[in-house]
Amino acid sequence: MFSLFMGLGLACAANADDRPVWLELVLAMDVSTSVDAREYELQQKGLGLAFEDRDVIDAIEGSGGIAVSVVQWAGRGNVTQVLNWELVETGAEAVELGRRIAALPRAARGFTDIAGAINVSALSFADNGFRGVRQVIDVSGDGTATEINPSAARDAAVRAGIIVNGLVILNEDMDLGIMADEDTIGHYEQFVIGGPGAFLIVADGFEDFARAIREKLLREISGPLLSVVWPDSEVVRQ
Repeated sequence: MFSLFMGLGLACAANADDRPVWLELVLAMDVSTSVDAREYELQQKGLGLAFEDRDVIDAIEGSGGIAVSVVQWAGRGNVTQVLNWELVETGAEAVELGRRIAALPRAARGFTDIAGAINVSALSFADNGFRGVRQVIDVSGDGTATEINPSAARDAAVRAGIIVNGLVILNEDMDLGIMADEDTIGHYEQFVIGGPGAFLIVADGFEDFARAIREKLLREISGPLLSVVWPDSEVVRQ
């Protein structure tokens, strides 16, 4: 598995003392105004349950270890790393991480600055104490960017060797972006995701988030079987 990705660059020069891991993963969660309290809870609980899933645990243990960080993002200047980088190697560590993620308080509100989410997430790889074979930013959200086109931030991350994947949550209640529903999928596909093997998963509402994030984590931890050259990315729907 490791040999498939040895050619990928890293976001920053690794230190000799950095802990080698298979994957460095930033989970960038949308907490903008379009996400109400119930929907926020569904996201956090769904992500927490994903780390307790047997298949996800098997993937983590089989990988030799992953490093995980959680970022919550909303409008410009309103992006917060709510969980610093942590090493996860065992099932017990994965379950504990899931429980902590499920209990994280909401740290931000506002509009939808996907560019800021990508920029802050990319910077967090620097000096995080890990040296991953792959570096991935997992951006999840229910709307299009309302502030800055995120493609420049995405392109900078890709040039640094970071893969940006997406999870679109279809939300009929509110979309403060420039498009809605199917166009949100297109927005993520065109402006958000990028890098070798980049993919997009679609959740049919927040109630479907737990299923979608579990599937997404399994793909991200396992890695694509073949390195797909972006922009030939993949959109996965249930």
